[in-house]
Amino acid sequence: MAGRSGLIDGVAAGVAAGLVAGIPQVLLTQAEARVLGLPGRQADIGPRFVQRLADHLEVRPHRSQRWLLAGGFHFGYAAAWGTVYALLQRWRPAQPHVGGPLLAALIYGLAFSPWGAATQTGTERPVERRPLRETLLHWTAALSFSLTLAYLFARLTDRPVP
Repeated sequence: MAGRSGLIDGVAAGVAAGLVAGIPQVLLTQAEARVLGLPGRQADIGPRFVQRLADHLEVRPHRSQRWLLAGGFHFGYAAAWGTVYALLQRWRPAQPHVGGPLLAALIYGLAFSPWGAATQTGTERPVERRPLRETLLHWTAALSFSLTLAYLFARLTDRPVP
């Protein structure tokens, strides 16, 4: 029974770390978008994804509904990645400075690469037409989120942090 309890505690810590890590990730990418001279909306993938989905379903949500759905998407996505990280840590534990960047690479690959969901849904431009500064923004979002999540997870699970 201790194994199941440990799994539940680990997943709960992963979800909590993911939810918290989603906050500085948004703030950092908003600031970075301004520094890079990108439109503010460029850092907000959630509202664009919700709009693409609404267009596909041929519905017109109000602006406030789009932001509410986008917030739910963002934090649901963050909690899901927290769960993935917790399960990966249970399977193959890694120091946060290793596990965080590995998770960032996975997130980037599954979201922003040519095969990624954001690219495939048209939420993001194809990689070959994407300016370098947008790619940098995507990497920063994935890496800042993943590192924050990894270090928070280590703290929440009392794992040694170097």
